[in-house]
Amino acid sequence: MKIKFFALFLILIFLTNCGYQPLYSKKDSLKIYIKTISLEGNKKINRKIMLLTNLKNQNAGSPPYNLRIVSDKDIEVIAKDMTGNATIYRTTINVTFSLKHEGKIFKEKKFSSNFSYNNMSNSFDLSQYQKNIEENLIIKIAEEIIIYINR
Repeated sequence: MKIKFFALFLILIFLTNCGYQPLYSKKDSLKIYIKTISLEGNKKINRKIMLLTNLKNQNAGSPPYNLRIVSDKDIEVIAKDMTGNATIYRTTINVTFSLKHEGKIFKEKKFSSNFSYNNMSNSFDLSQYQKNIEENLIIKIAEEIIIYINR
């Protein structure tokens, strides 16, 4: 009986003290020096991405980069019923991210994320749902940008 408790105790000790942390859990680990920031397109998306990625003008001892973010959002009707009313929508968010150093492109990539959803009878509920979807898509793209920069 004592051996079982001792083995259980050892397993718990090893599991709690293994020091596991997700690889990209620290969003403040982006240590690049951004000289200029150029934001184009949807201002709300750009501000949210800048906030989530923690990109700002900071000197980290690395060469200076010029950051450019171009974003847009598109809500399109995918399907309609017999009367012509929309039944299915798709929200798509596109973000082009580029870092330049001395006029040469250091990193550049286009991130895109979309989500399809059904129409709702209440237009207020639909607009709130669309805002929630937009927020989730922006968070997903920001996480992809962090992973892309840290590669």
